[in-house]
Amino acid sequence: MFYSFELEQYLGELLPSRDDLFLEMEEQALRETIPVVTPPVGNYLSWLVKVSGASRILEVGTAIGYSTLWLAKGLAGRAGKIVTLDLNVERATRAIEYFKRGGVAEKIQVVMGDARKILPDFPRGEFDFIFVDAAKGEYLEYLELVTPLLGDGGIMVVDNVLFRGWVVPGSEYEPKYERMVSHLREFLKLLTGNPELQTSILPLGDGLAVSIRKCP
Repeated sequence: MFYSFELEQYLGELLPSRDDLFLEMEEQALRETIPVVTPPVGNYLSWLVKVSGASRILEVGTAIGYSTLWLAKGLAGRAGKIVTLDLNVERATRAIEYFKRGGVAEKIQVVMGDARKILPDFPRGEFDFIFVDAAKGEYLEYLELVTPLLGDGGIMVVDNVLFRGWVVPGSEYEPKYERMVSHLREFLKLLTGNPELQTSILPLGDGLAVSIRKCP
């Protein structure tokens, strides 16, 4: 996170109280060092799904299903489907149990496997909302694979794009992160330069890229 933990904590405290299932998952993620979105990011995803009216949602990177449940919360009271992909079978299996406990399992399809091999099987324009929160080193590949799947007017959100603020030129970091930083800079350059998308970069969590596919 590129801004202070105290600020993120304060933003979280401004949110309405979360139910016990969300709190349990947050504790589990912290205890087991499982990467999940922060509550403010989760709340934003839910809000964005709700206000956009999205109903065909793709998530790349399930983990234990924390962000998936936030996306499902945005679908509350209306029809919709979330397809979520993850390579880690053990975590995805745990996520399914959380979805059942949250009463949203019927809205979520979990696909286990390498997203880079699964994504080409989806039809072009299949989804109106896409959330990518997976290995940052693979973001350039995901960008190429998921952009065609986004329908006209659809929204794409990518998490962790600012990488603790190190993508800013002149930032100081350990040499071992150079490849990742360079990768994310290239990703952001290609994303913001895509003429088919209108993109904003938001300083929320560890950075969100929010794009909308322009209508013809």
